[in-house]
Amino acid sequence: MPLLLALTFGGQKYAWDSPIVLGLFATFLICTVLFVIVEKRVQDPIIHMELFGNKVFTWANIAGFFSSMSFLSVVAFLPLFMQLGQGVQATTSGLSTLPLMIGLIVAATVSGRLVTRTGRYKPFMLAGMSVLFIATFLMSQMTYHTTRLDLGWRMALLGIGLGPLQSLYSVAIQNAVPMNRIGVVTSANQFFRQIGSTVGVAIFGTLLTNGLNSKLTAWAASVGLPSMNLSKLRSLSIDAQVHAGVMDLPVAVRVLIADSVTHVILLSIVVVAIALTATLMIPELPMRERPKVPPKDAIPADAHV
Repeated sequence: MPLLLALTFGGQKYAWDSPIVLGLFATFLICTVLFVIVEKRVQDPIIHMELFGNKVFTWANIAGFFSSMSFLSVVAFLPLFMQLGQGVQATTSGLSTLPLMIGLIVAATVSGRLVTRTGRYKPFMLAGMSVLFIATFLMSQMTYHTTRLDLGWRMALLGIGLGPLQSLYSVAIQNAVPMNRIGVVTSANQFFRQIGSTVGVAIFGTLLTNGLNSKLTAWAASVGLPSMNLSKLRSLSIDAQVHAGVMDLPVAVRVLIADSVTHVILLSIVVVAIALTATLMIPELPMRERPKVPPKDAIPADAHV
């Protein structure tokens, strides 16, 4: 929480070097150190620190953290791009994300079946990360004039890249630890991915808001209008959608909003590159065979209690 508050307040409500923001960062570091110390000493820790000695566990969690950061940095700001940048209605912008979900579901299903058949997971993770890298770059090239069809195939490609990553990191981690640690490592993987998503939205949201507010202020001053920022535009947009369906913004403002969103998406390519590098570092182990016979103490399906 201190980390997320620092990333949210920094550069917006308070300056980055203000005592409040610096204090939040310091609190985050202190709490992290204390957490590690406690986890090493307690008998039943939330996260077993010795698991980080497992290269598959460590690198897969790093890759999952940064891939989730990149995913949310793209998806979270698409409604802003479409509604305020292109003047699309809220319902239409929601339906426009369907290609992403379809691509994700299809890719996840196909990659899962291929892993089951081949017994290999790393090639599909690398393929997914490579497609995600390309799709993120293509998303960053969108403009105010991008059509729904053009946006749709880019999002479908993004979903195809994300599909294998949704489950294969967990598969790799589960395959690399003893059976009695599967629950622990699965929950840890989900934890790091969720934190990555939250941190990604906080960081890239701050970058977007700070950059866009400065551009809007400069534009408003150049045309003799009162000061304008993203919060005001969002409030006006909500009112406009309730009454008229869309908000009538000057083309110059729409271009500023669209370019600011795509600039943030372009910055997220750095995060995708880190996730791709971490994926390359994951050792590929032989898949564990499924037990062919049930345990001796298993209860038959037709048994009556």
